[in-house]
Amino acid sequence: MITRADHITTRALQVLVALGIAVDAALGAAALLSPDSLTSALFLPQIRSFQADIWQRSFGVLTLLLASMYVPALVRPLRDRYATAAAITSRLLLGLFWYWAVTFADYARAYLVLAYLEGSLGLLQAALYVAVLRREYLRAR
Repeated sequence: MITRADHITTRALQVLVALGIAVDAALGAAALLSPDSLTSALFLPQIRSFQADIWQRSFGVLTLLLASMYVPALVRPLRDRYATAAAITSRLLLGLFWYWAVTFADYARAYLVLAYLEGSLGLLQAALYVAVLRREYLRAR
């Protein structure tokens, strides 16, 4: 029997996954369509290179593709457990990557916005997913 707490926890996880998809889609679309506007809106340093534009646009395409891969975790987080775990793990790893880039690779501190955004979403999603899996495991006993 599915309890109300199970439903609320699963729904909260789905809301956070949807929020992550929306954030990634917005960042990806902005990077693809207008990379200079995204760079100035996030107060990121301007890259003065002939080829910087294509790399920023490819970041947009890859971010949109990554956001589309989160959809199974949004629709059925318990049925598609691998997709859900992969979505949460990738979000946590992206947060760690951006943090590493600023801390150890001497990138601008403005990139910490991406680290905090991805990392906090990943941590919240991971906590909710563990709670959902725990309730599912305890219900099966």
